[in-house]
Amino acid sequence: MYVVDWSPEKMPELLEGISRAGAKLGSTPVPPATLLGVAALDVPDHLVELEATAVVD
Repeated sequence: MYVVDWSPEKMPELLEGISRAGAKLGSTPVPPATLLGVAALDVPDHLVELEATAVVD
């Protein structure tokens, strides 16, 4: 997970956002294993970028 302007004080907000997204999608979210603070992302209005691997059974 890449987060713009990251600081450890923002962790509660980030975890709340992850929980809200999981509730909206009907899944149980897992906090990111890797979190990197970055100055900016490719799209200036975006604040978070996720990288994921999907498993299809």
